[in-house]
Amino acid sequence: MNRREFLKLGAIAGGTFALGPIGRARRGVAAAQAGAIPTVDRLVMTNVVDNVYDVFAKDGRFGVITVERTRLTPQRTPLLAEHGLAFHLESLRGSERREILLDFSLTDKSLFNNYHALGLEPTGADALILSHGHADHYGALPYLAGVSAGRFKPGLTLYAGGED
Repeated sequence: MNRREFLKLGAIAGGTFALGPIGRARRGVAAAQAGAIPTVDRLVMTNVVDNVYDVFAKDGRFGVITVERTRLTPQRTPLLAEHGLAFHLESLRGSERREILLDFSLTDKSLFNNYHALGLEPTGADALILSHGHADHYGALPYLAGVSAGRFKPGLTLYAGGED
């Protein structure tokens, strides 16, 4: 997926994410942003949940992209893998810092275990993105909304892509 496709997914459809269960969310259509696409100084993409966690994978550098692996130690909560996907995105532009949650895995068990293991606090998010309507991308979202009710930032927006 290239950057343009990623931005289009966020602009397809959206709704305001209520501070309680998802059933109370207001719905609306997100319009494509006019003008230049914002640029950032740094983007950190943390893969929270994926189909596999390779403990033997090495760090690497690919052009301007640096890949850092999470190291397991006996004292650390182990990461769980499952059929599903969840990312934590952190962007920096000057002194401005934003956090976005992209997709929410299949089960709350793996999602919350891995948030804890990685030291991430999901209620600090500035926005939520659901890429599309497959259960392995949204499965834990209702649970996240329920257990985090009243703790998200006011006016948190959920951007939702298409069914497929």
